[in-house]
Amino acid sequence: MAPHLTEAAARIAQPFLSVLTPMIACALAFAALAWLTKGWRSALAGARAAAGETRINAIMAAVDALAVGPILTVGTAAVIGGLTAHGLHIDSSRLWAWMGRWPTVLTAVVLGDFFGYWRHRAQHSRCLWPAHAIHHSDTQLTWLSLERMHPIDRIGSLVDMLILSALGVPVWALAGNALVRHYWGYLIHADLPWTLGRAGWVINSPAMHRWHHARDVEGSGHNFATVFSVWDRAFGTYYQPGPCTAPLGVNEDMGQGALGQYAHPLKTWRQAIRLPGPRISSEA
Repeated sequence: MAPHLTEAAARIAQPFLSVLTPMIACALAFAALAWLTKGWRSALAGARAAAGETRINAIMAAVDALAVGPILTVGTAAVIGGLTAHGLHIDSSRLWAWMGRWPTVLTAVVLGDFFGYWRHRAQHSRCLWPAHAIHHSDTQLTWLSLERMHPIDRIGSLVDMLILSALGVPVWALAGNALVRHYWGYLIHADLPWTLGRAGWVINSPAMHRWHHARDVEGSGHNFATVFSVWDRAFGTYYQPGPCTAPLGVNEDMGQGALGQYAHPLKTWRQAIRLPGPRISSEA
């Protein structure tokens, strides 16, 4: 009986371990970077200041990894399968075979970041902002701020993957694109003052993306790319005067805790579409 219970417990724990292991590794890595960059006293003070928001981010990360993510993964796979079954994709297999594995992955990352740039700009539109505002609501930006994302906003993030799939990019290159952009997203959200020097002319830096999260300053409407700063430079949305020390966050009232974050866009959209009812006069 005991071996069966042990095997069942292992199967139940597997999804949690698959989520916790990389998260713990990232937490240790970014804690070490903060310590080396700012010193242990300043790093500890920053961690304490962000503790409340980090708790909410951890809750949302767990919900996303164990519930939202799997559902969206299955849905995305179904859509990609449908595109393939109905011939709604470009057969570019010869091109990728000619290019080779690593150039193909690099191409997928470059194209994915290009499409992601425009998708991200759309998420800052008046219609889509209520869901995307959740991601911007952290006042203490940390690497885990990447996980503060509403499920509706996550659906939008899959647009990049679907476009790449329609272009015939191989599944393994799609996976490579997702991994590179996801973990680079952790880096640019980290509380690091790095501008990356000359590399910043091509690659997005933590300082550059921090300006994107600034509240009520010129830079908050800029820097939409995840990996390559060249897209913002090319389309006039680049802004990085130096390390960002401006206040972060949004002006909207996001409610309390993770539940308040999930409810915020639904309340905002409901209020936006609610039509005023006819006034009934008290005089008759």
